[in-house]
Amino acid sequence: MFASRYTLARSTSHLAAFVLAILLAACGGGDRREPVAAAPDYPRSSAGPLYDLVPLGIPDTWGDITRRSIANGGIVAGTSWGPGGTAQAFLYNGAGEVALGTLGGTFSQVWAINRCGRVTGWAGRADGLAHAFLYDGAMHDLGTLGGAESSGEAIDSCGKITGWTVTAGGQTHAFLYDGAMRDLGSLGGSSFGLAINSAGQVVGQAFGPGDAWFHPFLYDSRSGATMRDLGVLGESALAVDINDAGQVVGWWRVREGVVRGFYYEAGAMRDIGTLGGEYAEVTDINEAGVAVGNSTLAEGGQRGFVYDGKRMASIGALRGSEFSEAVAINAGGLVVGSSVTPGPGGAQHAISWTAKDGLVDLNDRLSAPPADLVLVKALAVADDGNIAVRTNRGLALLKRRP
Repeated sequence: MFASRYTLARSTSHLAAFVLAILLAACGGGDRREPVAAAPDYPRSSAGPLYDLVPLGIPDTWGDITRRSIANGGIVAGTSWGPGGTAQAFLYNGAGEVALGTLGGTFSQVWAINRCGRVTGWAGRADGLAHAFLYDGAMHDLGTLGGAESSGEAIDSCGKITGWTVTAGGQTHAFLYDGAMRDLGSLGGSSFGLAINSAGQVVGQAFGPGDAWFHPFLYDSRSGATMRDLGVLGESALAVDINDAGQVVGWWRVREGVVRGFYYEAGAMRDIGTLGGEYAEVTDINEAGVAVGNSTLAEGGQRGFVYDGKRMASIGALRGSEFSEAVAINAGGLVVGSSVTPGPGGAQHAISWTAKDGLVDLNDRLSAPPADLVLVKALAVADDGNIAVRTNRGLALLKRRP
């Protein structure tokens, strides 16, 4: 299951900026539900495996690896911003790094990779526009549905890609690419494909007439039927991920500035609650149906959480910290994200969490850490336990030691 999150890097596109504004406008608090007790804060731990560090991308520059851009075997795709601020996509194939290049323009950016190492994202063309691409050893322009721009957001194990494209009529529609680009339609306005599972089921965000509201949708490529509105619990909602069992997670807007997470299965959508505060978001779901995300607490602060389909539990935080976040989870239940060290001017540190080891500061688990290196945030985790991170020196892969 791979999904999408729009980032500030896409502000170069008016379409992406539009979607980003919608997402950011929704973030805030949420209606209070039955509180769930937060787990105790964890000290810096010596539990868990050791890792070897492999630098990725352009050193000493900003970079990003989305949570669906890592695969087993130490395969990672990401984006570095060069000294001039230009995005440059790369692929680390487990042995060496390859620059993906562009579609004739000046930039490229990665959004997802599948288990075979095929990559999708968007890249600049010579005419200054950006199109979705597939990289399988060479860059392939996926085109559009008659409009100016497109972007590949997610790719399944068979190489099917979903994302968004501008149509000949100037609308933005979700698409499915399987050798050719297929328009998935909408609910009367714009639509965006954000995730796809191995069965070719697509979920995302579809707007109503005039883009006045948006709902999560499901499109099943096996039937070819029109997209299905999954409904909402409040004003508007969108789906961020789907696993191979067809379980869908996302968030719904209670009111302006107030969002909560939802879990959809067997034709029903339910609110997952919070950790006692007003706000909760879901960021990922694994094949076992365990979701992760972040919630505010009744006493203030934020904690990452795991949700097993019935109950939400906090992953805790570094001792004395008021903040942690859960970004991604793998098939074995390994959660990654970040927390903040205690005290004035606390530093952000990459963390992992399992039910066995609790919360672990990944800075303590490097087999031979370079001097002055800080693992700032864990960005993605593969099912084999390898982790992609952002450091104070750029991007890196943590390869789990045997």
